[in-house]
Amino acid sequence: MKLFFVSVLLACVLMGSAAAGEAVYSDGIYRGFYYDGGIEQIAIQFELRGGVFDSIVYRGVKYKDGDYMSEDASDAQKATLDQYRQLADYLIGKGVDAIDDLYSPYDIVEDVDAVTTATMQSSKLISALWDGLNRHPYKLVDTTKLPAAEPYADGVYRGSYMEDGGEQVALEFTVEDNRFTEIHYRTLSYKNEDYLSEEAPDGVRQVAAQFEELIAYLVGRPVASVNDLYLPGEIVADTDVSSGATLRAPKVISAIWDGLGRHTYRID
Repeated sequence: MKLFFVSVLLACVLMGSAAAGEAVYSDGIYRGFYYDGGIEQIAIQFELRGGVFDSIVYRGVKYKDGDYMSEDASDAQKATLDQYRQLADYLIGKGVDAIDDLYSPYDIVEDVDAVTTATMQSSKLISALWDGLNRHPYKLVDTTKLPAAEPYADGVYRGSYMEDGGEQVALEFTVEDNRFTEIHYRTLSYKNEDYLSEEAPDGVRQVAAQFEELIAYLVGRPVASVNDLYLPGEIVADTDVSSGATLRAPKVISAIWDGLGRHTYRID
């Protein structure tokens, strides 16, 4: 019943966003990342309400010279981190279009005196913010404003969710007539535990079965049904597993939107 309600609400949102003719971002908590050189250099989490940034926090700031958020970060690294935080603070209370202001960071950031080779690169934050928006909400805070799903080309797509330097969820799926016709995991892991391994502990394999059940639900359904995954308890038979491992539906949602945002990987 809840899934039917979600689908009806989604239809209303789609009609509203089409009439507006512009991007409409759902209220929710978003996660975005910027990777380079095999390093998760920026990891950001932010909340949008009414199209306005309500909060922004860094989950990670790193570079080749180390972790800028660690307790033993150098003075230069701490000074650079302070600049990044000033950029994030600037966006609070502003709309998504304010992201463009970050292309001129020194109109925003106060000069921080530090003899350093570390530098603040606002372009990395910009990239991470757009990555988060393109992935749609990681978590919803208001189910009356669901993410819109535009028509997508027929073909094979690949998307992933990476965090803490590792690929936790990677998916390959096929879309035909704007419906999922096939979907499978290429990677499913957490903290060096491979959920797809036949040698995984029983608790982990139970959670892996839940992840499989989650994506099996999508087969034959329209792309917009990705939004149903925000209510995994309505899809997965039993979410109570006596294990430290847990079903993380938002990571699957994020990986699917990442794939769709990258367009078709292959046209068969």
